[in-house]
Amino acid sequence: MKTRLIRLLLLIFPAVMTAFAMPLRAAEFKIQKSHFEQSEGCFIIYDLKTDKLLGIFGEERCKQPYAPCSTFKMPLAVMAFDAGVLKDENTLLKWDGIKRSIEAWDRDCTAASWMRNSVVWYSQRLTPLLGKTKVQSYLKGFNYGNQDISAGLTGFWLTASKTDSDPGRGSLKISAFEQLDFLKRFWSGKLPVSPDAIEKTKKITFLETSPNGFTLHGKTGSDGSSDMFRAMPENIS
Repeated sequence: MKTRLIRLLLLIFPAVMTAFAMPLRAAEFKIQKSHFEQSEGCFIIYDLKTDKLLGIFGEERCKQPYAPCSTFKMPLAVMAFDAGVLKDENTLLKWDGIKRSIEAWDRDCTAASWMRNSVVWYSQRLTPLLGKTKVQSYLKGFNYGNQDISAGLTGFWLTASKTDSDPGRGSLKISAFEQLDFLKRFWSGKLPVSPDAIEKTKKITFLETSPNGFTLHGKTGSDGSSDMFRAMPENIS
């Protein structure tokens, strides 16, 4: 019997890793099928410094496009910081008073708590503030998936939430390999945005620091039936 689907587990080691870091070896990240025998999904480990894939599981699934769901908060943050819609991690949006399924969403929210608690309504306020033209332009500049926002500005990245024009499903789709390409450009400073927007996005996607001095940045996502996580360790020695 299969367990919950793991659609995407993406681990990227950025180029900012220094000579102080332990060298990465593909053998250290060998992926055994037994690790996933109770699951279906996609798992990628990539080293940006050497431009090499260190491991992959479920390659065919990694090629399939899906709705990004809450992993879209990362490119959305880049857009919002670059456009000035978000000033910093403390930019506050007021709760509308509507009770939702997650208690942490039922309060005023900053950019930092938006990312930390994966607050959908905050995203749905940012996209109209950016506007259709800017969102479409950023998606094109990021080469982000199919760049389709036809399901409406408040839900094109989702799957089951009600949107402006589509009551069932969103329209934006992206594969794990395309997610990887976005992250490579993000960490290489090759996205068509300001360096400040990148640094502010890094700040709100920070998760923890390891005992060995690695910071972990990442974002989860879920469509209710499957889960996604993409993470980026960075050596700060």
